[in-house]
Amino acid sequence: MNTIEWSGYKWITQERWGEIHKSKSWCWYDKERVKVDDKNYLHLETLKHPKEFVLGGESVTSTYGVGLVSSVDDFGYGYFEIEAKLPTGKKLWPAFWMWSGPWPPEIDIFEGYTDNREGYLKFNRFNPLGWWNIPTNIWTHKKENGKAVNLKARTGFCGFDDPAKKFLKYSCLWTEDVLEIKHNGYVVRKITDPKQLEHFKGKKMNVIINNHFQPYPPEGDNYSDFIVKSFKYEKA
Repeated sequence: MNTIEWSGYKWITQERWGEIHKSKSWCWYDKERVKVDDKNYLHLETLKHPKEFVLGGESVTSTYGVGLVSSVDDFGYGYFEIEAKLPTGKKLWPAFWMWSGPWPPEIDIFEGYTDNREGYLKFNRFNPLGWWNIPTNIWTHKKENGKAVNLKARTGFCGFDDPAKKFLKYSCLWTEDVLEIKHNGYVVRKITDPKQLEHFKGKKMNVIINNHFQPYPPEGDNYSDFIVKSFKYEKA
């Protein structure tokens, strides 16, 4: 597997289990879409780059290559942060997240969603302070029927700075007693319920940063660039 050194850590340029997700076959993890510039900024791109895969015994053409990095190291309790400028384009799905195998649990520090106007701005009369469509998402455990429990996506106020025009900080403080997520310095999610935190106790989490497309991306080259200035981890 191809690896890079960035921000003091080693990263692979695909998921640990392969180059493509069987339920998201419209994109694949393309090492050519992962670049580090002379400022040591990480660039995770999207671009049309068809490639053939065999999924479930059938040949599939995956249309777009997307940039993804997955940490070689696993991390325990601590403070996680990136400073980043989100990509612009239609139906994008950039994310900063962590998971532990076997899945779940999963902590999505953010998942960004652009609309067909290529931006993250949203209007919701029921949540007037949720200006930007960059929610958090938490998966805790599996039920007896095998379905994973999702604590539901949540968007909170994170200021008036456009996340596609400015470098903003996205962070997660994860300890035995709290899971607190901040966007641009604002707390957008905080979990203190011991029953929910129990599912993360003693786990080691793999950190992933990626650019991606939502299902049925629009036609075209669809180039975009998710720029990450830095990644930080401080052990709790």
